[in-house]
Amino acid sequence: MNLLLLSIAVAWVGVGAHALLRRHRNGRPHNSVLSFREQLSTLERAAPGSMLRAGGDSSASGVVPILPPVTSSVRRRREVLVGLLGATAFTFLLFLVAGGAFTGFLFVVSAGALGAYVYALRQMQLRKLERSAKVRALPLPAVADAAAPALAGLPQAATN
Repeated sequence: MNLLLLSIAVAWVGVGAHALLRRHRNGRPHNSVLSFREQLSTLERAAPGSMLRAGGDSSASGVVPILPPVTSSVRRRREVLVGLLGATAFTFLLFLVAGGAFTGFLFVVSAGALGAYVYALRQMQLRKLERSAKVRALPLPAVADAAAPALAGLPQAATN
């Protein structure tokens, strides 16, 4: 029984420490790394011919491509995944220590939720890859080339 209470206390300390660290990290108004990345992305958008573009050939120029900043949805999905992993690990340890049908049921439910969430993330990633493979820019027809045969039969004064 003491081991069970100790494991619950350790889990709560871990959850509380994680929440405090996240609040401290996100609440800091002058995070130099984030402000640097924001300024760098602004400069990249301002200079379209820049060599720091992520799609450029980095081996020839020696410039390392810069990864885009993590969006809030990606951060949220990562936090949910870590939370589900933690819940599954905690319920598994609880099942090992305490045993019983209820803790086994909790473990199965948390493992099922984790599996379903991973499956949903994978499906979203596959749809995104499929969209990027299927959607491509269509070339614009040259207006002058397309109009040239139609204008060839008109008198010279009408084309000016």
